[in-house]
Amino acid sequence: MADIKKPNRFSGLMQTIRKESEAVSVEPAALPAPLPQAIASPDPIAPPDLIAAPSQAEVLWVARTKIHRDLDQDRRYFDETELDNMAASMRSVGMIDPLSVRRRPGTVDEYDLLAGEKRHRAAERAELDLVLVRIFEIDDQTADDIKSISNLQRSDLNAWEETAAMMKMLMRHLGRSQAEVVSLLNQAANEKRGLTSNVVRKEDWAIVEDVFEIAGRLSPESFRKHRLPLLRLPDEVQTVLQQGKLHYTKVNEILKVKDADLQQQLLQEATEQELSFDQLQEKVKALRPVRIEKPIDLPQRLVAVPRQLKQAKVWTDPGKRKKLEKLLAEMERLLEKG
Repeated sequence: MADIKKPNRFSGLMQTIRKESEAVSVEPAALPAPLPQAIASPDPIAPPDLIAAPSQAEVLWVARTKIHRDLDQDRRYFDETELDNMAASMRSVGMIDPLSVRRRPGTVDEYDLLAGEKRHRAAERAELDLVLVRIFEIDDQTADDIKSISNLQRSDLNAWEETAAMMKMLMRHLGRSQAEVVSLLNQAANEKRGLTSNVVRKEDWAIVEDVFEIAGRLSPESFRKHRLPLLRLPDEVQTVLQQGKLHYTKVNEILKVKDADLQQQLLQEATEQELSFDQLQEKVKALRPVRIEKPIDLPQRLVAVPRQLKQAKVWTDPGKRKKLEKLLAEMERLLEKG
């Protein structure tokens, strides 16, 4: 009997975040009076290992200066023109869409921002004294999950932000360091290729699958191959990615040039001149040294053959297997003749 897949452990939070994004905007009020508003409760028969959604939330007006943004937020940069336009709109009509916050632990009237940093920054520019908020009573881990999932649901998420948000969720729920998460993904890839077996625990892999299902863009393997390298880039290159100035495919092309000074030059040209990928590729080709392949002698080739045979999947192909058997027999005859 096939295993029945459990619901995604983040379903409750997703329901809440989706409800917030689809909620009707609240009309501005003259006074900061509380505006209670209920949201859907989590399914009472949901499996106990699911992360429950917050059961209720208040909507009210609070002083903007009482709300604290997360300094470790995955999203580091915001378009200045968009912020100015949003601030101008807020000066005209005030804030309509509530920010999502939670009470700061140990305080009475201080709040941590969960979602809506762009609106909070715009309200700051508009010099609004009061902002509309929806307050959730949640613990630290749920707060971090809401921040990460809210970011992952954004349409304008860049590759670095997405990678950082997913890595944080994996680290948090697996209880592992970044290096350990990377190791887990590598072990899973080796297991899938048949190089190892029973290395990755089912419980851990269920968490990995839930995180990637929430993101909805990448598979664990594509994340491992194409996104993890972004977290190992030099700081100045990561900054360009964080700012969204270059797509990560262009950054990967620039990194083919190994000279650090030339990398910097290309980064600057690509951003300032808004080079297309094809234009950038031509510049990289011109800067990369021409490789002169040295012929590999016969003994070296023979040493490499066993490793190549082990990695290749020729044994499952009847036609290739038959050819290899003939070649091997011929080699054995040659060796016997001395």
